[in-house]
Amino acid sequence: MRSRVVAAGFVPGVVVLGAIVAGCGGTATGATCDDFAAQDDAARGETVLSLLEPHGISSRDLESYRVVVGKVNEYCGLRAGVARESGEATQNNTQPIDAAVDWDSFTH
Repeated sequence: MRSRVVAAGFVPGVVVLGAIVAGCGGTATGATCDDFAAQDDAARGETVLSLLEPHGISSRDLESYRVVVGKVNEYCGLRAGVARESGEATQNNTQPIDAAVDWDSFTH
């Protein structure tokens, strides 16, 4: 009987954990402007950091981080105070935020 209880708790836990991990894996290049806008500032920062390394840029490169944050905010229409704080993208809503930067020619 105990094994059924453990299994009953384990399976839903694995499903939830899998959903969380899958969401984390897709945060960088898979996040859309709507996804990004709905995040708080800390999560937005982590999302931008996760964009850098797949494109060969160190997450410690603060200047590149600053430039990419600006490009993503502009691309998603989150440039100004109220729009930035609203939690809603005003443009490119369903587009991936990775498209905000021309990574092939990116220099800061």
